[in-house]
Amino acid sequence: MILINTHISRTFHVSHDVVEEFEKAILSDGGIKGVKPGSQSWFRLVYYADKITRKVGIHLIDILTRLFVLDSSDREDTYFSVLMGQDFIKLYPYVFLNRKKRYVYFFDAWTGDQSNFVDFIRRCRIDKVFVSSSQAASDLNKELGRPITTWIPEGIDVSVYRQAPYDQKDIDVIQIGRKYDKYHEQILPFLSGSNKVYLYEKTKGAVIFPDREEFINGLARVKISVCVPSNITHPERSGNIETMTNRYLQSMASKCLIVGHAPEEMIFLFGYNPVVEIDYDAPVGQLDTILNNYTDYIPLIEKNYDMVMKYHTWQQRWELIKVRNK
Repeated sequence: MILINTHISRTFHVSHDVVEEFEKAILSDGGIKGVKPGSQSWFRLVYYADKITRKVGIHLIDILTRLFVLDSSDREDTYFSVLMGQDFIKLYPYVFLNRKKRYVYFFDAWTGDQSNFVDFIRRCRIDKVFVSSSQAASDLNKELGRPITTWIPEGIDVSVYRQAPYDQKDIDVIQIGRKYDKYHEQILPFLSGSNKVYLYEKTKGAVIFPDREEFINGLARVKISVCVPSNITHPERSGNIETMTNRYLQSMASKCLIVGHAPEEMIFLFGYNPVVEIDYDAPVGQLDTILNNYTDYIPLIEKNYDMVMKYHTWQQRWELIKVRNK
């Protein structure tokens, strides 16, 4: 198998690092060869041209597949690519290699975008699809009319993350990336008025920590990480898909207490609820109680950390994919 692996991210974003963590685990397998995605502008042109020409019955990718000369190179039988959302261009030019199988792993296959995923899978003749959400896997199989999509939950490389001693954690609460606005508006006056350290996205799209090193060091200093699924914070995009994203695992690997909501699939994976569910009747009182009695939650934090170490690494996810591929 050949992995089409990511170029090192030039602009820091936590989602880029999630992809690279998974790719690193895959490449640690001695039987995997890595190649870089095609970056030439004409591949991008072909991608969009094919979408247009199909509307008039011309299958441009099919034509190029028959003509493309790269297929006479190496003889490995499968290309595999890890894609963040609709980063479909990463699979070019390898979609033209007509004697090769094509497998993909999708993060963020949200309900609002599924028609694009289905179109891509069909147009590029993807043989096997792995997705990070159990609901997305079920929905895609229904749309495709065949069971080629498998749920492989997100994982993590715990060794990358750090954990500050509990008595040295100096960030009280954090919301990384998209914040839960309803909850944020309820807790902000209390946290500001009581001089608690509360970090959140003040401008949409702006990261809290400017680079990977500061992100890892910063998260290690956090007491409470607020994690809520995207179907609650962005239902117009995620629809009914409630899934465990990497933010939960990053928080656990950094020994933060998670306050928010646990997706059902996460409770299934862990065998218990690893999240302190938000008390919507008294969110401020709940947060105040937790911060004043933080040591009471250390057993749960340590249990979550041990579970992630034992059962939720990217290496284990890759082994699961290999089993599903047999």
